[in-house]
Amino acid sequence: GEAPAGYDFAPELAFAFRLAKHLKAAREVVRGKPENFNRPDYSFKLEGKDDGREPDGSERVVIGERKRGSPLDLIVAEAMILANSTWGGWLDELGVPGIYRSQASMAPGIKVRMGTKALPHAGMGVKQYTWATSPLRRYVDLVNQWQIVACARHGRTAALAAPFKPKDAALFSVISGFDAAYTAYNSFQNGLERWWTLRWLAQEGVSELDCAVMKEGLVRADTLPLVFRAVGADKLPRGARVRVRVTGVDELTLDVHASVVARIDDPATTADDAPVDESEDADAAEAAAPLALAIDLSDADAEPAAGAAPAPASS
Repeated sequence: GEAPAGYDFAPELAFAFRLAKHLKAAREVVRGKPENFNRPDYSFKLEGKDDGREPDGSERVVIGERKRGSPLDLIVAEAMILANSTWGGWLDELGVPGIYRSQASMAPGIKVRMGTKALPHAGMGVKQYTWATSPLRRYVDLVNQWQIVACARHGRTAALAAPFKPKDAALFSVISGFDAAYTAYNSFQNGLERWWTLRWLAQEGVSELDCAVMKEGLVRADTLPLVFRAVGADKLPRGARVRVRVTGVDELTLDVHASVVARIDDPATTADDAPVDESEDADAAEAAAPLALAIDLSDADAEPAAGAAPAPASS
């Protein structure tokens, strides 16, 4: 009873969508619960500078959102997961070391780890998981692809020909270096997005936000990529929906000063509560913490001001 699709590659895309839904359903059985994309992805655009110069903070900030979980999103995501899981299993089968991402369980506080052993990834719902599909974006993917190419060329003898051998110290060095760089990159990216979000609040004159309560006094804005502490939130249950008044922001430390002014859900039921994702609480708490500034006042005395007379020589 459905109308025929009138776009290019419609049969192929329809098959890919059915396959993606099947793969996702199979992973969710292993996970023990469905994957939910409750929050959108956010994008940032700066208007007012078309001369190629770097932003200076005077631009108009536009924050857009894109809903996750569209058919094309699902097709691409499941194809990548299938490739990364399958290739990881192939490396393990041939005794070729690779760089894996694993998660022992989905219990709160259990984080994803990187290592050289093919271990289950509970959050993804797969037996093993590598990063190998984005070699232009991540060095780890490039390293894994070198190992995969060796498997394709040499089969059962790939372990002898692969660039990285079992228990290779160089491979552990790659993991250590990447972990540090990836953490630093994410921290910088999060700080940058948080700064532009605070600029948007000032630009739009926003003084109140609808939020969802997380833990330890944290709240998450409904329509912005912003997690912060609000006075009064620590007394409310997780998932409660509240209206928060923003009384000030600090663009230097990226801190938000706010307090809960009203609860906008029905306290007698949880039916209208916001979804709770315990796995993201730790990361959210870290992102919400204000920056700690280390200022060395001795720097001001180290170099005399331009044009200042030199100090007289001591006798």
